[in-house]
Amino acid sequence: MRIAVLIGLLVWAPSIASAQQDQAVVNRVIGNVPDLVTSVVDAELPQGTIEVEVVDAAGAVVPKQAVRLGIMEQSGGRDSKACVTGDTGTCSFKDLLTDSKHSYRVNVPYDGARYSSTPFRLDEAKGQRVRVVRLPTTTDNRRVFQVLGRTMIEFRDERAHIQQEARLTNLGDSTYVFPEGGMTIRLPDGFKAFDSMEVMTDQRLAVTDDGLELSGSIPPGRVDLMWTYDIPASGTSILMEQPVPFATMEYQVISDYVDGMSMEVEGFQVARVHEGGDRRFLVAGMMRRPGDAPVDRLRIHIRGIPGGGPLPYLAAAVAAIFVFLGIWLLFRPLDQTAILAQVRDDRRAELLDEIASLEGQHRAEAIGPTFFEHRRRELTDELAIVLRMQSEASGH
Repeated sequence: MRIAVLIGLLVWAPSIASAQQDQAVVNRVIGNVPDLVTSVVDAELPQGTIEVEVVDAAGAVVPKQAVRLGIMEQSGGRDSKACVTGDTGTCSFKDLLTDSKHSYRVNVPYDGARYSSTPFRLDEAKGQRVRVVRLPTTTDNRRVFQVLGRTMIEFRDERAHIQQEARLTNLGDSTYVFPEGGMTIRLPDGFKAFDSMEVMTDQRLAVTDDGLELSGSIPPGRVDLMWTYDIPASGTSILMEQPVPFATMEYQVISDYVDGMSMEVEGFQVARVHEGGDRRFLVAGMMRRPGDAPVDRLRIHIRGIPGGGPLPYLAAAVAAIFVFLGIWLLFRPLDQTAILAQVRDDRRAELLDEIASLEGQHRAEAIGPTFFEHRRRELTDELAIVLRMQSEASGH
């Protein structure tokens, strides 16, 4: 059914063509799309040189495009340089340092979007060539969907720790740009200790007095965002509400559970108790199909919360189960066996590439150790699940 729902987005999202694009929809949902920014070592370029080429969606060169080069020092220092593309769609940065203490990132801003390379170090004897595909932009969000939303609730001393994830997909051919000033998402009253997972892409999450502000852009394909916060939970029940700003296909709510607890999520299936090893938790979910009423508000009511300290629950274990549930729901066996097999193969290759890229960024000190460990654990957990599903599907 999941594949049918994905294909149904062709009808739901206006101006997306025929059923021949079924595979393109699946690819964009799982993030299997061509890189808009590529970066390679080029022996034809002098050492200490970065040459940037900017082209449009049709491959035609883009003159007069501003390009900014971010320069990151191992000590934490930051600097930048700028150039503008000429008639050939290229511009260069020269006489750059090639030691191990400096890394670089090319950024091309355009009409509210930003296209950026993965940070890299320069070869000691060769230059670097970066190619940027600049897409048209749009502020029409009708082709942007939340394929999977998740809320995880963990009870601690007189507070509930909330982790929320948004898997967003842009099914269009243009880069979606958030409204000027950002999209505001109101969080439950009394929230505090807001934090968000750093991303290497163009989306930025910032805390406000009322919630969070999401800004930047989403190119065709998928992005995954995550943030956390705490709310007071000194009594035996909590009621939390917040808007759901994106057209949503599926949403899951998972909570700590001990005997006597109950959870109601308005408009969702009845919450059920699930067990994993010596841990128990409540799970409620919903799925929307094209034509169904949208999910405008998330309203969660949990009763029977015990006092006297934290529940016997490990957040990491629930995060792993979260990943499992999402992947299982996305790839569970259907009639379209060949399509699902291709999806699993594509996701396996994508995960291996992401792990290799992440380790390269870590070696280059372009990302911090905390983000590296967190993201690597997520990727390897998901890879293990995909590999097991491949094995089960093949009967081995």
